Amino acid sequence: MALTPDLQPMADRLEAWVIAKAKWKTERASRKGMYTYLLTRCAQGETFVPPLSREAVITHLLNKWYDYDVLQSAIDDALTSDIQVIGDETTILRRNGVNFASTEAKFASDQALEAFVERQLQGTPYTFSLSDPITDAILPDGYRMNVIGGPSTRYTVVDEAGQIVTKPCTIVTIRKPIYPFTLDDLVTLGTMNAQMRQYFSLMQRLGDSFLIAGGVGSAKTTLMNALTGDIPDGYKNLFIEELPEMTPLCRWAIRLTDRTHNAEGRGMITMMRNLVNSFRMDAENEFIGEVRTPEIAHLFLRMSLSVKRQTGTTFHAHIGFDHAIEGILQRFLLEASAGAGAHTSVLHTASLMADKIRHLIAMREVRVQGQRFLRVTAIGEIIGFDATRRALQWVPVVAYDFETQDFVFYGVSPTMAKRAHLDGHVCDLPTTDRVCEWIVQ
Repeated sequence: MALTPDLQPMADRLEAWVIAKAKWKTERASRKGMYTYLLTRCAQGETFVPPLSREAVITHLLNKWYDYDVLQSAIDDALTSDIQVIGDETTILRRNGVNFASTEAKFASDQALEAFVERQLQGTPYTFSLSDPITDAILPDGYRMNVIGGPSTRYTVVDEAGQIVTKPCTIVTIRKPIYPFTLDDLVTLGTMNAQMRQYFSLMQRLGDSFLIAGGVGSAKTTLMNALTGDIPDGYKNLFIEELPEMTPLCRWAIRLTDRTHNAEGRGMITMMRNLVNSFRMDAENEFIGEVRTPEIAHLFLRMSLSVKRQTGTTFHAHIGFDHAIEGILQRFLLEASAGAGAHTSVLHTASLMADKIRHLIAMREVRVQGQRFLRVTAIGEIIGFDATRRALQWVPVVAYDFETQDFVFYGVSPTMAKRAHLDGHVCDLPTTDRVCEWIVQ
Protein backbone atom coordinates (compact mmCIF):
# COMPACT_ATOMS: atom_id res chain seq x y z
CA MET A 1 0.00 0.00 0.00
CA ALA A 2 1.37 3.43 -0.94
CA LEU A 3 2.24 5.94 1.73
CA THR A 4 0.44 9.26 2.05
CA PRO A 5 2.19 12.20 0.31
CA ASP A 6 3.43 13.65 3.60
CA LEU A 7 5.10 10.37 4.68
CA GLN A 8 6.72 9.45 1.35
CA PRO A 9 9.59 11.98 1.63
CA MET A 10 10.39 10.65 5.12
CA ALA A 11 10.51 7.09 3.80
CA ASP A 12 12.72 8.17 0.88
CA ARG A 13 15.23 9.87 3.23
CA LEU A 14 15.34 6.86 5.53
CA GLU A 15 15.77 4.48 2.59
CA ALA A 16 18.58 6.55 1.07
CA TRP A 17 20.39 6.71 4.40
CA VAL A 18 20.27 2.93 4.92
CA ILE A 19 21.26 1.98 1.37
CA ALA A 20 24.21 4.38 1.46
CA LYS A 21 25.76 2.38 4.27
CA ALA A 22 28.37 -0.17 3.18
CA LYS A 23 26.99 -2.74 5.61
CA TRP A 24 23.72 -2.86 3.63
CA LYS A 25 25.64 -4.11 0.59
CA THR A 26 27.56 -6.88 2.32
CA GLU A 27 25.60 -7.97 5.38
CA ARG A 28 21.86 -7.68 4.93
CA ALA A 29 20.05 -8.02 8.27
CA SER A 30 17.03 -10.18 8.91
CA ARG A 31 13.65 -8.49 8.64
CA LYS A 32 13.31 -8.48 12.43
CA GLY A 33 16.78 -7.01 12.86
CA MET A 34 16.13 -4.36 10.23
CA TYR A 35 12.88 -3.39 11.94
CA THR A 36 14.77 -2.65 15.17
CA TYR A 37 17.45 -0.76 13.25
CA LEU A 38 14.91 1.42 11.42
CA LEU A 39 13.00 2.12 14.60
CA THR A 40 16.22 3.49 16.10
CA ARG A 41 17.00 5.60 13.04
CA CYS A 42 13.49 7.10 12.99
CA ALA A 43 14.30 8.89 16.24
CA GLN A 44 17.52 10.48 14.97
CA GLY A 45 18.52 13.61 13.08
CA GLU A 46 18.04 13.70 9.31
CA THR A 47 16.02 10.46 9.27
CA PHE A 48 13.55 11.54 11.96
CA VAL A 49 9.97 10.30 11.61
CA PRO A 50 7.19 11.37 14.03
CA PRO A 51 6.32 8.57 16.49
CA LEU A 52 2.77 8.06 15.23
CA SER A 53 4.02 7.63 11.65
CA ARG A 54 6.97 5.34 12.28
CA GLU A 55 5.10 2.04 11.96
CA ALA A 56 3.68 2.98 8.56
CA VAL A 57 7.05 4.15 7.19
CA ILE A 58 8.95 1.14 8.52
CA THR A 59 6.37 -1.36 7.24
CA HIS A 60 6.46 0.31 3.82
CA LEU A 61 10.24 -0.05 3.58
CA LEU A 62 10.35 -3.60 4.93
CA ASN A 63 7.73 -4.74 2.44
CA LYS A 64 9.71 -3.09 -0.32
CA TRP A 65 13.04 -4.59 0.70
CA TYR A 66 12.09 -8.03 1.91
CA ASP A 67 9.12 -8.89 -0.23
CA TYR A 68 8.34 -8.27 -3.89
CA ASP A 69 7.32 -4.62 -3.97
CA VAL A 70 4.62 -3.97 -6.61
CA LEU A 71 4.75 -7.66 -7.62
CA GLN A 72 3.60 -8.93 -4.22
CA SER A 73 -0.04 -9.52 -5.20
CA ALA A 74 1.07 -11.54 -8.23
CA ILE A 75 3.48 -13.52 -6.05
CA ASP A 76 0.68 -14.27 -3.58
CA ASP A 77 -1.72 -15.46 -6.30
CA ALA A 78 -1.57 -19.28 -6.50
CA LEU A 79 -2.70 -19.28 -10.16
CA THR A 80 0.00 -16.85 -11.36
CA SER A 81 2.97 -18.90 -12.53
CA ASP A 82 5.14 -16.41 -14.44
CA ILE A 83 5.87 -12.70 -14.13
CA GLN A 84 7.71 -10.64 -16.73
CA VAL A 85 8.56 -7.01 -16.01
CA ILE A 86 9.57 -4.93 -19.04
CA GLY A 87 11.20 -1.82 -17.58
CA ASP A 88 8.64 0.75 -16.56
CA GLU A 89 6.52 0.00 -19.64
CA THR A 90 4.48 -3.01 -18.65
CA THR A 91 4.32 -6.16 -16.53
CA ILE A 92 2.94 -9.31 -18.12
CA LEU A 93 1.52 -11.98 -15.83
CA ARG A 94 0.74 -15.55 -16.81
CA ARG A 95 -2.27 -16.58 -14.75
CA ASN A 96 -3.89 -19.96 -15.20
CA GLY A 97 -2.12 -20.23 -18.55
CA VAL A 98 -3.32 -16.87 -19.92
CA ASN A 99 -1.06 -13.82 -20.44
CA PHE A 100 -2.28 -10.34 -19.56
CA ALA A 101 -0.80 -6.94 -18.77
CA SER A 102 -1.13 -5.91 -15.12
CA THR A 103 -2.01 -2.33 -14.28
CA GLU A 104 -0.92 -2.78 -10.64
CA ALA A 105 2.40 -4.63 -10.92
CA LYS A 106 4.28 -1.81 -12.70
CA PHE A 107 7.48 -0.17 -11.52
CA ALA A 108 7.62 3.62 -11.54
CA SER A 109 10.90 3.71 -13.46
CA ASP A 110 13.63 1.51 -14.89
CA GLN A 111 15.82 2.66 -12.02
CA ALA A 112 13.24 1.38 -9.49
CA LEU A 113 13.28 -1.97 -11.26
CA GLU A 114 17.08 -2.12 -11.17
CA ALA A 115 17.00 -1.32 -7.44
CA PHE A 116 14.47 -4.14 -6.98
CA VAL A 117 16.83 -6.55 -8.77
CA GLU A 118 19.73 -5.47 -6.58
CA ARG A 119 17.69 -6.08 -3.41
CA GLN A 120 16.57 -9.53 -4.55
CA LEU A 121 20.12 -10.62 -5.40
CA GLN A 122 21.60 -9.55 -2.07
CA GLY A 123 22.68 -12.56 -0.06
CA THR A 124 22.90 -14.76 -3.19
CA PRO A 125 25.96 -15.69 -5.29
CA TYR A 126 24.43 -13.90 -8.30
CA THR A 127 25.15 -10.40 -9.55
CA PHE A 128 23.81 -8.08 -12.24
CA SER A 129 25.58 -5.09 -13.77
CA LEU A 130 25.81 -3.32 -17.10
CA SER A 131 29.26 -4.88 -17.62
CA ASP A 132 27.63 -8.33 -17.47
CA PRO A 133 23.92 -7.62 -18.07
CA ILE A 134 22.52 -11.17 -17.84
CA THR A 135 21.90 -13.24 -14.74
CA ASP A 136 19.82 -16.34 -14.06
CA ALA A 137 19.37 -16.48 -10.30
CA ILE A 138 17.68 -18.74 -7.79
CA LEU A 139 16.38 -16.51 -5.00
CA PRO A 140 16.47 -17.63 -1.34
CA ASP A 141 12.74 -18.43 -1.34
CA GLY A 142 13.12 -20.71 -4.36
CA TYR A 143 11.91 -18.36 -7.09
CA ARG A 144 13.87 -18.26 -10.34
CA MET A 145 14.69 -14.76 -11.58
CA ASN A 146 16.22 -14.07 -14.98
CA VAL A 147 17.45 -10.53 -15.66
CA ILE A 148 18.71 -9.05 -18.91
CA GLY A 149 19.38 -5.41 -19.67
CA GLY A 150 21.69 -2.89 -21.27
CA PRO A 151 21.52 -1.18 -24.67
CA SER A 152 21.06 -4.46 -26.56
CA THR A 153 17.81 -5.24 -24.71
CA ARG A 154 15.00 -3.16 -26.18
CA TYR A 155 11.21 -2.98 -26.15
CA THR A 156 8.92 -1.74 -28.90
CA VAL A 157 6.67 1.18 -27.95
CA VAL A 158 4.63 3.89 -29.66
CA ASP A 159 5.96 7.39 -28.97
CA GLU A 160 3.99 10.62 -28.55
CA ALA A 161 3.96 11.18 -32.30
CA GLY A 162 2.46 7.76 -32.91
CA GLN A 163 5.71 6.33 -34.31
CA ILE A 164 6.86 2.81 -33.49
CA VAL A 165 10.25 3.02 -31.75
CA THR A 166 12.34 0.82 -29.49
CA LYS A 167 13.82 1.81 -26.15
CA PRO A 168 16.45 0.14 -23.97
CA CYS A 169 15.08 -1.39 -20.79
CA THR A 170 15.74 -4.02 -18.16
CA ILE A 171 13.60 -7.14 -18.43
CA VAL A 172 13.00 -9.30 -15.36
CA THR A 173 11.33 -12.70 -15.63
CA ILE A 174 10.28 -14.53 -12.45
CA ARG A 175 9.17 -18.16 -12.47
CA LYS A 176 7.37 -19.11 -9.28
CA PRO A 177 7.60 -22.51 -7.61
CA ILE A 178 4.35 -24.34 -8.21
CA TYR A 179 1.50 -23.98 -5.78
CA PRO A 180 1.19 -27.30 -3.87
CA PHE A 181 -2.17 -28.50 -5.18
CA THR A 182 -3.24 -31.90 -3.84
CA LEU A 183 -4.75 -34.67 -5.97
CA ASP A 184 -8.15 -33.70 -4.54
CA ASP A 185 -7.54 -30.11 -5.67
CA LEU A 186 -6.78 -31.35 -9.19
CA VAL A 187 -10.06 -33.25 -9.26
CA THR A 188 -11.86 -30.01 -8.35
CA LEU A 189 -9.94 -28.13 -11.07
CA GLY A 190 -10.91 -30.73 -13.68
CA THR A 191 -7.39 -32.04 -14.30
CA MET A 192 -8.67 -35.56 -13.58
CA ASN A 193 -11.81 -37.27 -12.28
CA ALA A 194 -12.43 -39.16 -9.04
CA GLN A 195 -11.71 -42.57 -10.60
CA MET A 196 -8.32 -41.40 -11.86
CA ARG A 197 -7.56 -39.93 -8.46
CA GLN A 198 -8.23 -43.39 -6.98
CA TYR A 199 -5.88 -44.88 -9.56
CA PHE A 200 -3.08 -42.49 -8.65
CA SER A 201 -3.56 -43.21 -4.95
CA LEU A 202 -3.15 -46.94 -5.60
CA MET A 203 -0.09 -46.24 -7.76
CA GLN A 204 1.54 -44.38 -4.88
CA ARG A 205 0.68 -47.02 -2.29
CA LEU A 206 2.22 -49.70 -4.50
CA GLY A 207 5.29 -47.54 -5.10
CA ASP A 208 5.12 -47.86 -8.90
CA SER A 209 7.51 -45.75 -10.97
CA PHE A 210 6.09 -43.27 -13.48
CA LEU A 211 6.81 -40.74 -16.19
CA ILE A 212 4.64 -37.65 -16.82
CA ALA A 213 4.91 -36.07 -20.27
CA GLY A 214 3.47 -32.93 -21.83
CA GLY A 215 4.28 -29.57 -23.34
CA VAL A 216 5.39 -26.37 -21.62
CA GLY A 217 2.85 -25.27 -19.01
CA SER A 218 0.80 -28.47 -19.19
CA ALA A 219 0.95 -28.95 -15.36
CA LYS A 220 3.42 -31.86 -15.43
CA THR A 221 5.25 -30.68 -12.32
CA THR A 222 1.97 -29.73 -10.65
CA LEU A 223 0.74 -33.32 -11.00
CA MET A 224 4.02 -34.85 -9.84
CA ASN A 225 4.01 -32.59 -6.81
CA ALA A 226 0.41 -33.57 -6.00
CA LEU A 227 1.35 -37.26 -6.25
CA THR A 228 3.86 -36.81 -3.42
CA GLY A 229 0.95 -36.16 -1.07
CA ASP A 230 -0.08 -39.83 -1.38
CA ILE A 231 3.35 -41.31 -0.62
CA PRO A 232 2.94 -43.36 2.58
CA ASP A 233 4.89 -42.25 5.64
CA GLY A 234 8.08 -44.04 6.63
CA TYR A 235 10.02 -43.61 3.38
CA LYS A 236 12.97 -41.34 2.64
CA ASN A 237 12.19 -39.23 -0.42
CA LEU A 238 14.83 -37.55 -2.59
CA PHE A 239 14.01 -34.79 -5.11
CA ILE A 240 16.59 -33.74 -7.71
CA GLU A 241 15.85 -30.55 -9.67
CA GLU A 242 17.70 -27.92 -11.63
CA LEU A 243 15.68 -25.34 -9.69
CA PRO A 244 13.60 -25.81 -6.52
CA GLU A 245 10.25 -25.71 -8.32
CA MET A 246 8.47 -28.48 -6.45
CA THR A 247 6.89 -28.19 -3.01
CA PRO A 248 6.74 -31.83 -1.86
CA LEU A 249 3.74 -32.79 0.26
CA CYS A 250 5.33 -35.89 1.78
CA ARG A 251 7.40 -36.26 4.93
CA TRP A 252 11.20 -36.70 4.88
CA ALA A 253 11.71 -34.83 1.61
CA ILE A 254 15.39 -34.22 0.77
CA ARG A 255 15.95 -31.75 -2.06
CA LEU A 256 19.04 -31.41 -4.24
CA THR A 257 19.27 -28.54 -6.75
CA ASP A 258 21.87 -27.17 -9.15
CA ARG A 259 24.30 -24.54 -7.89
CA THR A 260 26.39 -22.08 -9.85
CA HIS A 261 30.13 -21.78 -9.36
CA ASN A 262 31.65 -19.34 -6.89
CA ALA A 263 33.76 -16.28 -7.67
CA GLU A 264 36.80 -18.54 -8.20
CA GLY A 265 34.91 -20.66 -10.72
CA ARG A 266 34.65 -23.67 -8.39
CA GLY A 267 31.88 -25.49 -6.57
CA MET A 268 29.38 -25.89 -9.41
CA ILE A 269 26.81 -28.64 -8.80
CA THR A 270 24.83 -29.94 -11.77
CA MET A 271 21.84 -32.30 -11.95
CA MET A 272 24.16 -34.96 -13.36
CA ARG A 273 26.44 -34.65 -10.34
CA ASN A 274 23.51 -34.76 -7.92
CA LEU A 275 22.10 -37.80 -9.69
CA VAL A 276 25.33 -39.77 -9.46
CA ASN A 277 25.72 -38.82 -5.81
CA SER A 278 22.10 -39.79 -5.05
CA PHE A 279 22.92 -43.47 -5.62
CA ARG A 280 24.80 -43.35 -2.32
CA MET A 281 22.07 -41.63 -0.30
CA ASP A 282 19.92 -44.71 0.32
CA ALA A 283 16.49 -43.20 -0.43
CA GLU A 284 13.47 -45.45 -1.01
CA ASN A 285 11.85 -42.99 -3.42
CA GLU A 286 13.72 -40.73 -5.84
CA PHE A 287 12.30 -38.13 -8.23
CA ILE A 288 13.81 -35.94 -10.96
CA GLY A 289 12.09 -32.60 -11.52
CA GLU A 290 12.36 -32.82 -15.30
CA VAL A 291 14.39 -34.83 -17.79
CA ARG A 292 15.86 -32.18 -20.11
CA THR A 293 18.81 -33.93 -21.78
CA PRO A 294 19.50 -37.38 -23.28
CA GLU A 295 22.08 -38.09 -20.58
CA ILE A 296 19.58 -37.47 -17.78
CA ALA A 297 16.96 -39.61 -19.57
CA HIS A 298 19.40 -42.53 -19.62
CA LEU A 299 20.43 -41.95 -16.02
CA PHE A 300 16.77 -41.85 -14.95
CA LEU A 301 16.27 -45.38 -16.28
CA ARG A 302 19.48 -46.55 -14.61
CA MET A 303 18.46 -44.85 -11.37
CA SER A 304 15.06 -46.56 -11.52
CA LEU A 305 16.77 -49.96 -11.51
CA SER A 306 18.78 -49.03 -8.42
CA VAL A 307 16.25 -47.19 -6.24
CA LYS A 308 14.52 -49.47 -3.74
CA ARG A 309 10.93 -48.41 -4.30
CA GLN A 310 9.65 -45.62 -6.55
CA THR A 311 11.08 -43.22 -9.12
CA GLY A 312 9.31 -40.55 -11.11
CA THR A 313 10.00 -37.66 -13.44
CA THR A 314 8.50 -35.30 -15.99
CA PHE A 315 9.46 -35.16 -19.65
CA HIS A 316 8.84 -32.47 -22.24
CA ALA A 317 6.86 -33.76 -25.21
CA HIS A 318 4.13 -32.17 -27.33
CA ILE A 319 1.16 -34.49 -26.82
CA GLY A 320 -1.26 -34.75 -29.73
CA PHE A 321 -4.91 -35.71 -29.73
CA ASP A 322 -4.19 -39.31 -30.69
CA HIS A 323 -1.56 -41.96 -29.92
CA ALA A 324 -0.24 -40.07 -26.89
CA ILE A 325 1.32 -43.07 -25.13
CA GLU A 326 3.04 -44.30 -28.30
CA GLY A 327 4.41 -40.80 -28.83
CA ILE A 328 5.82 -40.67 -25.30
CA LEU A 329 7.44 -44.08 -25.67
CA GLN A 330 9.10 -43.19 -28.95
CA ARG A 331 10.40 -39.80 -27.80
CA PHE A 332 11.67 -40.99 -24.43
CA LEU A 333 13.32 -44.18 -25.69
CA LEU A 334 15.13 -42.33 -28.48
CA GLU A 335 16.27 -39.69 -25.99
CA ALA A 336 17.46 -42.20 -23.39
CA SER A 337 19.25 -44.28 -26.04
CA ALA A 338 21.05 -41.19 -27.31
CA GLY A 339 22.05 -40.41 -23.71
CA ALA A 340 23.76 -43.79 -23.40
CA GLY A 341 25.88 -43.11 -26.47
CA ALA A 342 27.29 -46.11 -28.30
CA HIS A 343 26.80 -48.37 -25.28
CA THR A 344 23.21 -49.35 -25.96
CA SER A 345 20.42 -49.63 -28.53
CA VAL A 346 16.78 -48.54 -28.52
CA LEU A 347 15.85 -52.21 -28.10
CA HIS A 348 17.97 -52.52 -24.97
CA THR A 349 16.64 -49.23 -23.61
CA ALA A 350 13.07 -50.44 -24.13
CA SER A 351 13.81 -53.57 -22.10
CA LEU A 352 15.26 -51.42 -19.30
CA MET A 353 12.16 -49.25 -19.29
CA ALA A 354 9.83 -52.24 -18.98
CA ASP A 355 11.86 -53.57 -16.08
CA LYS A 356 10.83 -50.77 -13.69
CA ILE A 357 8.76 -47.94 -15.21
CA ARG A 358 5.08 -48.81 -14.82
CA HIS A 359 2.99 -45.76 -15.70
CA LEU A 360 3.08 -43.22 -18.54
CA ILE A 361 0.89 -40.15 -18.05
CA ALA A 362 0.15 -37.64 -20.82
CA MET A 363 -0.98 -34.07 -20.13
CA ARG A 364 -2.00 -31.19 -22.38
CA GLU A 365 -4.07 -28.05 -22.60
CA VAL A 366 -7.64 -28.48 -23.80
CA ARG A 367 -10.26 -25.90 -24.72
CA VAL A 368 -13.82 -26.25 -23.52
CA GLN A 369 -16.26 -23.57 -24.70
CA GLY A 370 -13.41 -21.15 -25.18
CA GLN A 371 -11.92 -21.73 -21.74
CA ARG A 372 -8.53 -23.28 -21.12
CA PHE A 373 -8.06 -26.36 -18.94
CA LEU A 374 -5.03 -28.53 -18.18
CA ARG A 375 -5.93 -32.20 -18.12
CA VAL A 376 -4.55 -35.69 -18.02
CA THR A 377 -5.38 -36.94 -21.51
CA ALA A 378 -3.98 -40.49 -21.43
CA ILE A 379 -2.54 -43.04 -19.02
CA GLY A 380 -0.77 -46.22 -20.08
CA GLU A 381 0.45 -49.00 -17.79
CA ILE A 382 3.54 -50.86 -19.00
CA ILE A 383 3.20 -54.59 -18.32
CA GLY A 384 6.27 -56.08 -20.02
CA PHE A 385 8.68 -56.43 -22.91
CA ASP A 386 8.42 -59.18 -25.51
CA ALA A 387 11.95 -59.75 -26.81
CA THR A 388 10.75 -62.07 -29.57
CA ARG A 389 8.33 -59.49 -30.95
CA ARG A 390 10.68 -56.60 -30.03
CA ALA A 391 7.67 -54.93 -28.40
CA LEU A 392 6.83 -52.99 -25.26
CA GLN A 393 3.44 -54.11 -24.02
CA TRP A 394 1.12 -51.68 -22.28
CA VAL A 395 -2.46 -51.37 -21.10
CA PRO A 396 -4.54 -48.27 -21.97
CA VAL A 397 -5.94 -47.17 -18.61
CA VAL A 398 -7.41 -43.74 -19.41
CA ALA A 399 -8.17 -41.80 -22.57
CA TYR A 400 -9.64 -38.31 -22.84
CA ASP A 401 -12.41 -37.83 -25.37
CA PHE A 402 -11.73 -34.43 -26.93
CA GLU A 403 -15.15 -34.37 -28.60
CA THR A 404 -17.27 -34.95 -25.48
CA GLN A 405 -14.67 -33.56 -23.01
CA ASP A 406 -15.02 -36.72 -20.90
CA PHE A 407 -12.49 -39.02 -19.29
CA VAL A 408 -12.80 -42.66 -20.37
CA PHE A 409 -11.49 -45.07 -17.72
CA TYR A 410 -10.87 -48.50 -19.25
CA GLY A 411 -9.43 -50.12 -16.12
CA VAL A 412 -6.16 -51.28 -14.59
CA SER A 413 -4.26 -54.38 -15.65
CA PRO A 414 -5.00 -57.67 -13.85
CA THR A 415 -1.33 -57.60 -12.83
CA MET A 416 -1.75 -54.28 -10.98
CA ALA A 417 -4.91 -55.54 -9.28
CA LYS A 418 -3.08 -58.70 -8.21
CA ARG A 419 -0.11 -56.75 -6.81
CA ALA A 420 -2.53 -54.59 -4.84
CA HIS A 421 -4.19 -57.71 -3.38
CA LEU A 422 -0.86 -59.34 -2.46
CA ASP A 423 0.34 -56.11 -0.79
CA GLY A 424 -2.88 -55.82 1.22
CA HIS A 425 -4.35 -52.80 -0.59
CA VAL A 426 -7.98 -52.53 -1.55
CA CYS A 427 -8.48 -52.11 -5.30
CA ASP A 428 -12.04 -51.21 -6.27
CA LEU A 429 -11.05 -50.19 -9.79
CA PRO A 430 -12.20 -52.24 -12.77
CA THR A 431 -9.67 -54.31 -14.72
CA THR A 432 -9.21 -54.49 -18.46
CA ASP A 433 -7.78 -57.17 -20.74
CA ARG A 434 -6.89 -54.68 -23.47
CA VAL A 435 -3.19 -54.84 -24.35
CA CYS A 436 -1.34 -52.66 -26.85
CA GLU A 437 2.18 -53.00 -28.25
CA TRP A 438 4.83 -50.56 -29.32
CA ILE A 439 7.19 -52.25 -31.75
CA VAL A 440 10.82 -51.16 -31.49
CA GLN A 441 12.06 -50.30 -34.98
